[in-house]
Formats: sequence, structure tokens, C-alpha cells
Amino acid sequence: MVGQFSGLTDAITYTPDFSLLSVTVKKIYAEMGYRRQQPEEQIVEITESLLKEVRNITVPSCVFKSYNGSIAGETVCLEEGARLQVGAILSSLLQGSEFFVIFAATAGISFQNYQDELKKEGDMLKRYVVDTIGSRIAEATGDYMEKMLEKKITGLKHTHRFSPGYCGWHLSGQQEIFRLLGEKPCGINLSDVYLMTPIKSISGIIGVGGNVKDNIYGCRYCELETCYKRKK
Repeated sequence: MVGQFSGLTDAITYTPDFSLLSVTVKKIYAEMGYRRQQPEEQIVEITESLLKEVRNITVPSCVFKSYNGSIAGETVCLEEGARLQVGAILSSLLQGSEFFVIFAATAGISFQNYQDELKKEGDMLKRYVVDTIGSRIAEATGDYMEKMLEKKITGLKHTHRFSPGYCGWHLSGQQEIFRLLGEKPCGINLSDVYLMTPIKSISGIIGVGGNVKDNIYGCRYCELETCYKRKK
């Protein structure tokens, strides 16, 4: 099974229906910092209204591609001469991988356009809520991508997904990821300073193998005190 999957040469793209994503008001409230307490009535009304609108216009998509490779020090060395300088933390978490999956996922350009139009209204609360909704859509699309990946690697395990900008992996790592996935994967553009458009997009790497650590995230080892994920 490993040889069959690792031999795929083309990127696999999915455009899931919004209903297949786990984008609920409960998870959006959690992203906002509401854990055990109920949000204020105004927050509830705005969130439910915006989510209904977003659900009707959003076209999320995701893509992944597998590569044979190995880990040398703090670097993931892939075929085609690709080198991903992921750093000490992530290289340790990717140990045991038999091959590597490069991915991208996005809330899509329709959501970006909706968000841009909303900004013109000047309502800061709505902007904050829709920004949070977009982040949840991007992550939920990444979750969907992982489910599709799992169907391709039956009997194997995979690590969490890791992205440039976290755990010591410099944001410039985006450049190599986009080279490996091909020009504008899922319609995502990469700027000269390694920022993605649509903004609500994610990219990164996943390790796959029979002995990888499939339940450990980098936060346990990362020393970056300012990382937003520490809230969780």
C-alpha cells in the first residue's frame, strides 16, 4: 500500500460541499475564546447570520501530493531535489515517516471577495466574526483533506499537519511547498513575502508511515510564548 500511494505523481484535488465541513457556531465560538460561557446575544445573532450567508457562497478546496523522502537533521529531503528546512521540533515529530504529503487548503476566492466587501461596511465586530469564520473554514477544509488522505493510506498512520510559520519552520518554506504542488494550487497565490491569497488558506506537510507519532502536536515542544495556538 505504501508503494502504491507514494508512487502517485499527480496532485489530488477536492472541492467538498460546505455541508461536509465541520463549521459550526459552537466551534466558531471556541475560536473566539468562548469555552464554557455563552457568547453575548449580539455575537450570537451576528455569527448565525454571517455563517448562513457564508454557507451559500463559499467554495472550499484542498489538494495534496505525496513524495518519497527522508529526514536529515532539521531538513526534510524530498525527491526532485526539494529541501524543506522545517527545524528541530518538526523534524523530530516527522521521524518514522516512510513518505511525505505536501498539502494546501483554502476557504476559496468567493469567501475572500465576501470578506473584502464586508470590510467596506466598517463594522469591526462583523469583520472580526467573519475573520474567525474564515479561519474555521480553512482548518475544517484541512480536516477534510486529512480524511481523504486516510482513505489512500489504509493501515498506515499520519502525523498532524504542520505549516510554515510555526514551531521554528520559517514562513519562506511556503515557496518550496508551492513549487511542489504546482502553480496556484486550488487557486491560491503566493506573494513575494510568502503570504497566501485567499488569506484564509493553509499549507504544509504531513508525514505518513507505520511508525509515525500520530497523536503529538508541536505545541508540546514549542517554546514560542506568543503563538495563538497556546490558547487551546
